[in-house]
Amino acid sequence: MGSSSEAAVVDVKPLHDIPWHSITDESRILKQLGTSLDGLLPEEAAKRLKQYGLNALTPPKKPGFFAKLWGQINNVLVWILIAAAIVTAGLQEWIETGLIIGVVIVNMLIGMIQEGKAEKAAEAIKAMLSSNANVVRGGKRFSVEAEDLVPGDIVAVKSGDRIPADLRLLQLTNLQVQEAMLTGESVPISKNLQSVPERAALGDRKCMAFSATTVSAGQGLGVVIATGDNAEIGKISKMVSQVDTVRTNLLVQMEILGRWLATIVVLIAIGAFLLAFFRAKEGFTNAFESAVAIAVAMIPEGLPALVTIVLALGTKKMADHNAIIRQLPCVETLGSLTVICSDKTGTLTKNEMTVVSLRSAGGLYKVSGIGYAPKGGFSKDGHDLNQEEMVSIRALLEGAVLCNDSSLHHDITPDGKEHYRPNGAPTEVALITAGLKAGLDVDTLKKTKPRVASVPFESEHKFMATVHQISPPGAANRNRKVIYVKGAPDRLFPMCKGQLKGDSPQDIDASSDVAMAPMDDAFWREHQDQLSSQGLRILALCRGEVGDAEDLKALNPTALLKRPPSLVMVALVAILDPPRDEAIQAVKVAHEAGIAVKMITGAQLILLYDMLCLQCL
Repeated sequence: MGSSSEAAVVDVKPLHDIPWHSITDESRILKQLGTSLDGLLPEEAAKRLKQYGLNALTPPKKPGFFAKLWGQINNVLVWILIAAAIVTAGLQEWIETGLIIGVVIVNMLIGMIQEGKAEKAAEAIKAMLSSNANVVRGGKRFSVEAEDLVPGDIVAVKSGDRIPADLRLLQLTNLQVQEAMLTGESVPISKNLQSVPERAALGDRKCMAFSATTVSAGQGLGVVIATGDNAEIGKISKMVSQVDTVRTNLLVQMEILGRWLATIVVLIAIGAFLLAFFRAKEGFTNAFESAVAIAVAMIPEGLPALVTIVLALGTKKMADHNAIIRQLPCVETLGSLTVICSDKTGTLTKNEMTVVSLRSAGGLYKVSGIGYAPKGGFSKDGHDLNQEEMVSIRALLEGAVLCNDSSLHHDITPDGKEHYRPNGAPTEVALITAGLKAGLDVDTLKKTKPRVASVPFESEHKFMATVHQISPPGAANRNRKVIYVKGAPDRLFPMCKGQLKGDSPQDIDASSDVAMAPMDDAFWREHQDQLSSQGLRILALCRGEVGDAEDLKALNPTALLKRPPSLVMVALVAILDPPRDEAIQAVKVAHEAGIAVKMITGAQLILLYDMLCLQCL
């Protein structure tokens, strides 16, 4: 298909409102966007850039200084304080007047500062957008500024890239995208080209790639269908920037108190005036002054000041804990909380998957150390493993490192501190970290046992497989190939015909059926349940021999599932997404205050929440 200059965009309704994920025919998608696989012509791209604007988030309209000032003044507490200041000034109570005016000024200063912090929080989303994009225009591929992308552009993405705009995928190879920022799911999503129903949830639109998400593996080609504010990240930005005016319980109660107080004061002042004028036969002026004096004495001018000071102290305390309060009365709403709903991944947890246990035929091994830094060790029955035992651990974990598309980068910060930067799926990075803790040289291992074929992970099949050339020096069979498979235990157990006899290097490296033990399905399921009950995510590690006559090009998930059981069960790996230390304490404090904590997650409910509760006891 050639470059499209004559094709016009079908503008039946706005492009961002069209359910692109439900359209099956690729040619229809391209036609409706007025483009082709060769991309837009530069002239057409420039025209559309004027039509649709830059691929950037529109900054929220910032109120001017006086608008912000009015926003801080325009609430019932401040108006009562101002009224009290006027009255005390009229009575020449200058000390009280100065105190009240000081409270008003402090209130406005705190509010203005908090308002500025809130605006910066909204602007922070811009940093999540990609700065460059590999685009195809006029049949040529080159890099452009991401903000210059327009609907209809053809964009290529690869592992490590940040998606520059919302894309409808057209071609892909093992493409996996980390969408935790949109869906809260920590596991990368395997993309495909299958259309889904129009009302499908965002996380189920696997034929789409969304702006600001990250490619963790593979590569793909897609057409831009939404940019800037029309992209999903743009909708989030709009929600952050839009602040609805709400009346807190405190403001409602203060207004009710103010109305009742004003009514009572006016009635008593009128009564006092009438009594003084008609009953006591005082002059009009004296009667009026007496009524005013009684009214002023009844107004609790210290109450608004006291309430404002308390709220200001509360706002300051919240700011010390990095919580932004735009308006002082909002602090009071925290005292009315009964339920806190929280996201799981990255909020209650660190989103740093960590291997904590390894169950093999020979025993249960504990792994110390939390996070991606390879600092920790292995133990069994409470005793650290010796060097000979660590040889077996390295052999057990070889498959976890080889059957892996992610990486872990070691950086040194300017201040000399070590920093480990993950690239790819958190679960896979956790396996690499475990291998490094065991002493594996990942780069050398991958060079000596190169990958010759692979089956990428797909959520439908719940496993990944890679085939490696195994050619140790002096080996009789220099063409030996081994397939390593990792994935959900319930999917891999039926694919296994046997298991390792033990954890000795000889048992682990054995390749003949005679050297294997029969598959004990009950044994592995029992230990899977034991580990799962501790709130851990369980992966099964398997391996198998690949015959010389086997066609590796035909290797795919369906082919593996249809094969007779041929794999060997190696081990179960237990992985934890550790809870944040501050989250544990926060849940404990909330429970002590009588506040229920609800975790919003798509994962199994028994896992993390139970762990948090147990650690809070």
